[in-house]
Amino acid sequence: MRRKTHSKDGVTLIELVMAMVILTAVAFPMAAMIGAQIQGTVESTYFTAAGNFARAQMEKLQNAAYASVATGSTTVSSYDLGWTVTTVTGAGGAERKDIVLTVQRTGTSAILVTLYNSIAKDVSYAA
Repeated sequence: MRRKTHSKDGVTLIELVMAMVILTAVAFPMAAMIGAQIQGTVESTYFTAAGNFARAQMEKLQNAAYASVATGSTTVSSYDLGWTVTTVTGAGGAERKDIVLTVQRTGTSAILVTLYNSIAKDVSYAA
């Protein structure tokens, strides 16, 4: 007795549709994750650059002559840096300047970085 053997020479329409459904179910969430990852990378770049510009500007203020440290602002690349200097006088004529420095992307209102620092009168910070 001979048995008939059936060989499959392809895929059925149902198998093809199911494969497409599964692929779609996986592809859309993956695309959303990739988009979120790209956005996160871009924002991280903004925060890193803003932090670097803020530290550089704060170092310039720290190393400037005490009398010349005053409120100001500048634009570096596409970032706006602004700092406020407040003079605080203490007992015995002691004096310090408190500095608040903020950085934001030019044309936006969102502050990316804020640094705080104080410098004292008649104290040398340079090595």
